[in-house]
Amino acid sequence: MKKNLLLVLLVVSTLFPFTTIAAKADGAEDLFKKTTGVVLGVGVGPVVGCVRGFLKGWLWGKDATADALGNKDGAVHQAVGFATGGVVGAAAGGVSGVLMGAYDGIKYGWDKPWTAENFSWAGSGFTDYDPFKWD
Repeated sequence: MKKNLLLVLLVVSTLFPFTTIAAKADGAEDLFKKTTGVVLGVGVGPVVGCVRGFLKGWLWGKDATADALGNKDGAVHQAVGFATGGVVGAAAGGVSGVLMGAYDGIKYGWDKPWTAENFSWAGSGFTDYDPFKWD
């Protein structure tokens, strides 16, 4: 117990001077804006990414299945694609959207806090989102 407490005290005392130097260099309000951008981006981004990824994945799965059945624009092919490939695409898109939303929250939360990219809301439309694009 005492070793753990000593280890925590050692780590905190080692890292504390670096954090105060960073706070002085960036300015308190800039550091606060960046920090809240990351925290809120990680909190909001996965929710928005999940919904957008779920919807985009469903549309991709529907279209891919209808195309594989032979007629991408056929009503029967679209209905079968909606019921089968859409479900698989939605599951994959939702999971990937959660991860991509957290990634966007961290990546853009520090560099461009409080922007649409920070909260996985970038794009011209709601389905203008690629949950599988990892750069």
